[in-house]
Amino acid sequence: MGVAFGFAWSVAFATSAAVSLLTRGSRGQQRARWLPLALGLLLLVAFRDAQPGYRLLAASLLFLYLMKAAVLAAQPNLRPRGWALALYLSLWPGIETRKLTRRGPAAADTGVRFVRGLSRVYAGVALLIGLLLLRPALPTQVVGWAGVAAILLVVHFGFSEILTALIRLAGWNVDPLFDRPLASRSLREFWSRRWNLAFVEMDRILFLPGLVRKFGARGALFGVFLISGVLHEMAISYPAGGGWGGPLLYFVLQGVLVQMEGKRRHRSRLLTLLGLLLPLPLLFHAPFRDTFIVPLFDAGHELLTSRPLAWYFDKGLWLLGGFQLCVLLASFQVPLRLRWREELPRLSAFNQKLMWTQGAFIVLTIVGFGTVTLFLHDSFLRGEPAALAIAGFIAVFWSTRLLVDAFYFRHEDWPEGVQFVIGHTLLDSLFSLLVLGYGGLVVWHLIT
Repeated sequence: MGVAFGFAWSVAFATSAAVSLLTRGSRGQQRARWLPLALGLLLLVAFRDAQPGYRLLAASLLFLYLMKAAVLAAQPNLRPRGWALALYLSLWPGIETRKLTRRGPAAADTGVRFVRGLSRVYAGVALLIGLLLLRPALPTQVVGWAGVAAILLVVHFGFSEILTALIRLAGWNVDPLFDRPLASRSLREFWSRRWNLAFVEMDRILFLPGLVRKFGARGALFGVFLISGVLHEMAISYPAGGGWGGPLLYFVLQGVLVQMEGKRRHRSRLLTLLGLLLPLPLLFHAPFRDTFIVPLFDAGHELLTSRPLAWYFDKGLWLLGGFQLCVLLASFQVPLRLRWREELPRLSAFNQKLMWTQGAFIVLTIVGFGTVTLFLHDSFLRGEPAALAIAGFIAVFWSTRLLVDAFYFRHEDWPEGVQFVIGHTLLDSLFSLLVLGYGGLVVWHLIT
């Protein structure tokens, strides 16, 4: 079933994309834009008895890329080319193509978006791990809803920001997929300017023009919410095999609330959140949570607890030794990135030599940390006193580095540029992993 399922969807997407790219003429474009969606609907019917995971994949991710093919047919003059087209048809879930037709320097907020996204991924992963560890003690309802929140935090709030920043860094200034949705002061602002902007783009390109011509602006707005409800039925109720009508009712209610909202002048984040969250059980209904979210954490808990803690430290020590050596990749770039050839001549000859000497000793220290960890792996794992002393010193070393960064360096001390913001964040993340790894090893041996 899995092979047949994957083959059928691959052929459908390849055919749709090829037709949408090769079609010429207004009549051909109008026909080609609906071909991917028609093929997708036919395949959803054909594989309605497939396993829930396959249905979820088809009705969400794969159907998204069929819609991309429809957009390519609808906008022949705005088709990306080369690597941009490959990116559009693979990694980038956005729908709008205009920003992928030209390259330029990254937007000023790109670094901030990367940092914000990475911090949300860390928070979401922490929540996921906590749910996995505490699963037997938590009610199913709590696991279901907290699991949804954790996944949204990692994917929608976190990874989407990171992906946006990286594609901008590569030269394509794409718009964000989610633009600070919690800052919304109205439901209209949330749904039109901040949440799932790929979906907003799809509506604008494929559905909104025809709806406006037939029903006017107000009717078109409500029609878009109806379409959203139908598509979410496909993405949520269809793979879960139940809960039909809930997602549609949720978006109908949102359309009504947006229409009512236009009659009042007051805007409130609290009222916006209440309007979004109170009816949320209609959208992420119990069949969906019970089919996908809860079993995911049940299986994850079993997998996570199937190994003793020593097994994780055994594997983790090899990673920690490798991480130490990864720090050197950044260290070797320091003279070039920080322009020492230009900056150091301003110092006296002695201070120049002092800088190079200190840099060399720091590199030698990091090499020593990594080498000792790899060669004395078994000693660290057994908790021998000398090994624990070394592990404790390494944890203190990198903790001090983080404290110096937090309380001694200032933001304006760092060189400007998106690459430095991202590099600085990744380095601090790596230092934090080293502190957690070596510090956790010491604590584990002291309490066992």
